[in-house]
Amino acid sequence: MNVLDILVIMNNYFHDVATATLIAAAVIMWVLERRARADAPGDLALLGRAYPTLTRFANAALVWVILGGIPRLITFNTHDLGAVRGDLGVAIAVKHVVEVAAVIAGAVMWRQVRRRIESSGVSGE
Repeated sequence: MNVLDILVIMNNYFHDVATATLIAAAVIMWVLERRARADAPGDLALLGRAYPTLTRFANAALVWVILGGIPRLITFNTHDLGAVRGDLGVAIAVKHVVEVAAVIAGAVMWRQVRRRIESSGVSGE
């Protein structure tokens, strides 16, 4: 194993961590938004306060998912696919479809939450 292999493996690991961070931020935002929809006292304000921080985390994670995905795509045949030849090809395809759907759903949710916060006049910071 050479230095390039180690860097590719590290990139792939951090790419997976960024994906998990993006999903976790979306889940937290979804939970806070659901509570705010229930009109419990202070929940909309909590959503408004959490929104900027969660947005920064999600944006940073999304940037890494995109940028880290470039070398991952370039080295896919030698590092990812090479490790899972054969049976897991379909599973990898399904995983990517689910992840893309999650990012699209998260982006839609994020826009709805932003509109709700802006329309309510709750301060975000």
